[in-house]
Amino acid sequence: MEGFYTFSFILGLCALPVRSLDALSEFGSVVDCWYVEEGGGKSSFPNSIVQDPALLLFRHLPYQNGVEKPLPSDLELPPELKPSMLFDVRDYSRITTHPGLKRPADLRHRPHCELNKYSPQESSMKWASQLTDDERTPAYQSNSWFCSHLRTYDQSFSVASVHRVISGPRTAEDTSPQQTAVVLNVFTHTPTLKTALRRDVLLDCGFAMDRQTGFAVEWRYQFKGNGHLVYAYNGAKDRVDAVEEGTEMSFYELHSRGNASLLIRNVDMRHEGTYICTVYMPNLHAQQSIDLEISETPRLSVSPDPLYLIPGQETTVLCDISCYYPLDVSVSWTRKKASGNGTAEPVTDSWLSGHRQNPDGTYNVTSYITVQPGWGDHDTVYTCHVEHVSARSALRKSVTLKVAGFAGPSIDDAIGMFICAFVLYGILKLFYWIFTEKVCAPVSHPEQEAKEKRN
Repeated sequence: MEGFYTFSFILGLCALPVRSLDALSEFGSVVDCWYVEEGGGKSSFPNSIVQDPALLLFRHLPYQNGVEKPLPSDLELPPELKPSMLFDVRDYSRITTHPGLKRPADLRHRPHCELNKYSPQESSMKWASQLTDDERTPAYQSNSWFCSHLRTYDQSFSVASVHRVISGPRTAEDTSPQQTAVVLNVFTHTPTLKTALRRDVLLDCGFAMDRQTGFAVEWRYQFKGNGHLVYAYNGAKDRVDAVEEGTEMSFYELHSRGNASLLIRNVDMRHEGTYICTVYMPNLHAQQSIDLEISETPRLSVSPDPLYLIPGQETTVLCDISCYYPLDVSVSWTRKKASGNGTAEPVTDSWLSGHRQNPDGTYNVTSYITVQPGWGDHDTVYTCHVEHVSARSALRKSVTLKVAGFAGPSIDDAIGMFICAFVLYGILKLFYWIFTEKVCAPVSHPEQEAKEKRN
């Protein structure tokens, strides 16, 4: 059903006159969106989900002479777009001016956008329940609210916004766009973040509000169905209600620039998972999820190295792949003969050991091949290729086979030469002893001997 809606929506937008799109673009950024509404069921779970195509026009241009420029009255819209699904949005923080949120020429590369109804309500969290001077959280009078979630196509930027409807009550015949104003933006430049072990990592989270009021920031961690509170800060009271060891926030950046980023020091495996940054203001909140992934590049070693064999001698060559994460790794071998055409051919008779886990959570594995060279295999290069998500291209480690007797003395010749050298050394030693003891013996002097006897 979603594919049908997407296909029909794209067809409708393609049929939209160019002058209509140009007319909207003169006022700000146009974002293709889906309005998602859950149908009620007998239980607390919805029994249906309705999706309708929508358009969000984010106004970024300033007023002219203090007057906002109205949209054209003869604006033509796609037939699939209901009149109530055109939203004329005022976002004076300009967070949504991110280039990746602009409507692309190729609709297949459009950003993700989802729009939902929103109901303001008081928070039950103690760090978010006293954000006003009288320690009460007043409810907004308007009962028409929306929240939007936008993410760029390349997933480099994400923003969640709370909209308040500022246009008057609508009738069934009303074809004018709904006018909304963004009250709260929560955004991140790192929806997905990869890091190596034992590094300090910064989870980016920022926010912008349309008024000066108390706020609170909460960070939570979730992984495989489990979660816990990481950090909680009450900005109205300047009070830290919870903090996990090894995490930090900059309070100056938080109050001066709306920078709610979380610093995690010395990352290890327990930190991998999803972090949710939630910003509260009276009766409202918006959040961003950030996926933190651990990625360790494999280390390669090939043995034996150097590789010396005699013709017909069989040995096993090992490629040790160590200290990598995550688990999935692909290993292959190639060989390139010096006497060939210079191209490498795959080695098919290889096998892997089982994965071994290190104390820090990384993994090791070993790949094996059997080598039994002939005379023509001298200077053959064996290469171990490893593909892993942490490396942009395949990692390689090579060893060159040297066949004894091909380009130098054989092992038997080397042993014979060693024995000959040892025998020659003994003969020379014998001649030296004879020369020093017999030929060069000391000459006696009678006068000197008589003198020594008298003493």
